[in-house]
Amino acid sequence: MLRAVTFDFWNTLFVDTRGREREQRRAALLREALAAAGRERSEQAVAEALRAGWAFFDRVWVGEARTPLCRETVEAILATLGVTLPEERLTALVRGFEELILDLPPEPTPDAPAVVRELAGRYRLAVVCDTGYSPGRVLRRILAGHGLLDCFGYLFFSDEHGMSKPDPRVFRHTLAQLGVRPGEAAHVGDIQRTDVAGAQAAGMVAVHFVGANDHDLGHSTADAVVHRFADLPAALGSFTCAGC
Repeated sequence: MLRAVTFDFWNTLFVDTRGREREQRRAALLREALAAAGRERSEQAVAEALRAGWAFFDRVWVGEARTPLCRETVEAILATLGVTLPEERLTALVRGFEELILDLPPEPTPDAPAVVRELAGRYRLAVVCDTGYSPGRVLRRILAGHGLLDCFGYLFFSDEHGMSKPDPRVFRHTLAQLGVRPGEAAHVGDIQRTDVAGAQAAGMVAVHFVGANDHDLGHSTADAVVHRFADLPAALGSFTCAGC
């Protein structure tokens, strides 16, 4: 039997249905900060800079196996606009981007809260999350707001460690905090490159959750595929840990 289960956050524990709204709010926050500093730019220029920010994020995430801090991404956006903000305004803008998710939060994946609470009675649980604009200190508040924070023995957020999935060290570090070996653990996530391949490279069982994002299903190498969270306990129960 497995002894531990780790979970991805986005499109696994939580589904983001308000991303477009947040992007519009980010654009508004950015325009406000630019105007306050006397450095107005057009709506089109702001939209293009925000897209450049995501492109910067992806280059670092894929190329360096780490996720840029929100401040780094905001600075990349401002560089695209050819703007430097005073430190006080920059700090306020970064915090606004980081905490925007608290006003427009994601929704728990159907059945996820109940299943997590059930699994917490059987396994040691952890979250392994690659963060974007929202850092770990903010995502903890999302988990707490749904009564899930205490279900997890450890929380790994990439902005706090300088490395991200699929680096096997991410998973091995997390499992060390739980006190289990990789062969005794499974990871549940939605992305082949980071969640499935990363967990398998660390020696874990990989469960591909495709209920919120099935883009990678056609080339998944997962040990199991789950379409509904309600089916996860049975899938996990079918595995025996390596070397047990």
